[in-house]
Amino acid sequence: MKFKSSLTEAVLLKRHYRFLAEIALQNKRRRMIYCPNLGSLKQCDILGSRIWFSNPLRLSQGCLDIWELTEVNGGWLVAINPSEADTLVREAVELGVIPELSGFQYVQAPIIPRLGNGIELLIKDNGEQCFIHVEPILNGDDRNEASFPTVKGEGMNALNELLVLKENGHRVILIYCIQHNGVCGLRPADRVDPHYGRLLREAIAKGIEVIAYRAFITLEEARLGTRIPILLSENIISG
Repeated sequence: MKFKSSLTEAVLLKRHYRFLAEIALQNKRRRMIYCPNLGSLKQCDILGSRIWFSNPLRLSQGCLDIWELTEVNGGWLVAINPSEADTLVREAVELGVIPELSGFQYVQAPIIPRLGNGIELLIKDNGEQCFIHVEPILNGDDRNEASFPTVKGEGMNALNELLVLKENGHRVILIYCIQHNGVCGLRPADRVDPHYGRLLREAIAKGIEVIAYRAFITLEEARLGTRIPILLSENIISG
C-alpha cells in the first residue's frame, strides 16, 4: 500500500476532538491536520512525537492533510489509520503473502443481514469459500508485544459472528493486522476485557483459524510480510 502522496514530517502538539491534530512543521509553523483514527491512540499521540502526514489530492480548498505515521518507542513506525488494515490484508491476499489464504480472491462483503461487523467473504475459482475478519492492531509495549482489545467490548460482535459462521460449517479466519513495526507477539488483553479473551480461546478451540501478520512500514509504503505468534498464556500459536 503506497501512501497517497509523499509524507511530510512534523511534531505533534495536541490532539483535538480526536479527529484533529495540531502539529508544528520543521519551519516552526503550526497547522491542523485530520486524524483518521477516532480511537484512544495510546502511545501514538504523545506531545512532541514525530509524525508524518500526507497531502492528498484536494477536492476543495479547505481539505486537510492526513496524519499517517507516528514514531514510538525510540524509532518504531506505526500506521495510525485503522481502515488501512483491510487494504493491507487485501493486497497481501492478492500477492500470495498469506499462505493460509493462497488461491483466494476477495469478493464483496457477504449479503447476510446478521453480518455487520466487517466480515469479508473470500472465494476460490473452484467455489471454496472462506469468511474472514480483520482487526487492526496499533499498540506495542516495552516487550514489543501488542494486545487486543484496547477497550472493553471491542471486537466482541465480530468474534460472535465468526463463531456463528463456524458453527454453520464455514471456514473462518480472524486476522490481526499489526500496523506497528516493532511488535513481535500479540496477546489477548485479559485485564481490559476478560470476556473477549475467553471468547477468543473458545473460538480457537472450535476451529476458527486465528493468525497475526505484521506490516513492514516505511515513509513510502506499508505492506504485510511477517507472521507473528499469538500468545495465549503459556501456549503460543506460531507461524
